[in-house]
This record gives sequence, C-alpha cells and structure tokens, in this order.
Amino acid sequence: MKARVLRIQVAALLAMSALTACSDMRTITIQTYNPAKITFPEEVRNILIVNNSAQQPDNMAHHYVINDKDVASLSISADSTAYDFCQSLGCAIAEELQFDDVRICDDTLRTDSLFYNVVPFTGVDVSAMCNKYGVDAIISLDRFVFKTLCNESSGFRMMLCYIKTDLTGEMRVLWPGQTQALTFTFCDSLKWYLANEEFVPNVDSLQLKPQDVKQSMHYLADHTGNTIRVNFVPYWKDVNRWYYTSYSSEWKRGTAFARASKWAEATKVWEALLAGTAQKRSKARLLSNLALCYEMNSDFDPAVSFAEQSYNLFIENDGADDHYTILQKQYLDALRARAEADKILTKQLHEN
Repeated sequence: MKARVLRIQVAALLAMSALTACSDMRTITIQTYNPAKITFPEEVRNILIVNNSAQQPDNMAHHYVINDKDVASLSISADSTAYDFCQSLGCAIAEELQFDDVRICDDTLRTDSLFYNVVPFTGVDVSAMCNKYGVDAIISLDRFVFKTLCNESSGFRMMLCYIKTDLTGEMRVLWPGQTQALTFTFCDSLKWYLANEEFVPNVDSLQLKPQDVKQSMHYLADHTGNTIRVNFVPYWKDVNRWYYTSYSSEWKRGTAFARASKWAEATKVWEALLAGTAQKRSKARLLSNLALCYEMNSDFDPAVSFAEQSYNLFIENDGADDHYTILQKQYLDALRARAEADKILTKQLHEN
C-alpha cells in the first residue's frame, strides 16, 4: 500500500509569506495522497477510454489579430488532438496502478459535423462496447472544442506575438447496469509568447504559422489529459504545514527530530513538554505540533482532536482574530477535510 503522507522538503520560514512574521515556526512541504473525484465500483478493474466527440471544423473559432485589428479567421485542423488527449489521460491513469488494464479505443465512432453536440452512449451501447473490448467501464470523451487567437503587435524593431489556446470538453463515466452516467466538464488554456527581432514592424502579414497554432492545440490536449486524471485516480498534492519551535533544549530536541522526519521521537518530546507546562500558548503550540505528528502517520482522528484542542486554547489565550488562531483554524479545517477524504480513499483503494 502506498504511504499516504510523505515529507519531501523542509523550507525556510520565508518560503511561506503568511508566516514571515513568525520566527518561532518552521514550515515544511509535504505530499498528501488524495482520493479521485469519482469512485468506481470495486468490480471495475479494466477501463476503456473512448473518443466519442465529433471533430471540430478547421475554419471554426480560430482568429488572427494584428495591432488590435481582427484581420482574418484561420483554418486549423484539430485532427488527432482528441486522440492525444485520450492517450495522455490513459497513460496518466495507468501510472497510478489503480486498474488492472487501461485501454484506448482507436476506432472512429463519430463522423458527423455536429461537433458541439453531445451524443452520449446508451446503456445498450455501453454493454456492447464493454463486451467487445473486454472491459468493465468506459470513460467517454463526448465533446472537445478549441478556440485559438493569434495576436501580433509591432514594437520598436520587434514583432511581439502570442497564441492563446482555450479547450473545453465534456466527459462521461459509464458501466453496465449503471442507473445514471457520471458527467463532468473541463476547461484549460495556455498562452505562448514569441518575440523576434528579425520581424519587420508595422507589416500586416501573418508571422505566426498555422503549424504553430496546431502545435499549441496538441500540447494543450496532451497537458489537459494528464491534468484531469485526478477525476479518475488518487493523486499526490503538495501542501504546506508548520510546527512551532522555542529556545529551550527540549524544544530544540523536538525540532531536530521533526527536521529529520523522526515524528515518533518528536511526539515523545512534545508530549513530555505538554505535560510539564501550564502556559496556554505553549500548550496550544505543542498540541498543534502533536497534531502534525499524527497527521504524518496518517492517524487522522487524534490529529483532528489535538488540532481542535490547540485551536480552542489559541482562542482563549489570544482571541479569535489573532494571527496564530486564524492559522490554527486553517490547519484544523484542512485536517478535517483530510480525515473525510481518507475515508473515500480507503474505499477507492479497496482497503476495507
């Protein structure tokens, strides 16, 4: 089983702007393992990714502007961009080893010109395709639409150019016997800037080539396919955490253990310090540190409990509007969300 929390970096205090004034805190960046947006039935072990979208016409939604003047529409083929998207998504899903097999359908399913219409698969279609390809579920790309803008403006001995590419789409997750398809939309965009001192200024001619625009479309399709994997498989995410420090020898010892990711040893030191202090602020900070220790061990119930106790003490000692209290409330909310997410993750990883 994958470890769900992994410490990867200890950062200087200045690395987190919200904490720049807190010289008694150290921030760390950790990776958290998060559940997919969609939970598949446990029996779904093999999936098929299908392009069920109609190809966008070449002369649709591609514009060329020079010196803020809309000069012309461009003809750019979206051919194979949907396949790039499906291939990228399939590879990203397969890398997580959530399923036994991830397949890409090479067949052309739609040849109509109604590119903006969605023609979803029926229940009969889903059962037939699952039988044909030997899979348990289908991820269907039902709409895939680009919008591009080539913009050029002349400057002093230079032509400044950029290509802005937008992508929107719609997908469905389907399996035999399903009562209602799981549907979601997505969007992504990129902007490429170019500058060439050899360009002649004030010349109304297309310096950017159609192949440049098509390259941006292929790049965005590939990037988006990889990005939206979070809908289908658990994923890693970087988040910031912190722990409190002080100048006593025991505090420094706990800090040394934390910096070395020895959370069990740090827990013992901070628990001993907690038992020996009566100051509310010190108690609040030590309780927050202990919450982090338990979070790093993926033990979320005690982590939330310690974070709640810490938050209440911060309120008692410093008030609800104090900087430290607000930070602790943010951490408490994050821990509660992680605890709920962990329940979903356990189901998705079939660890019951």
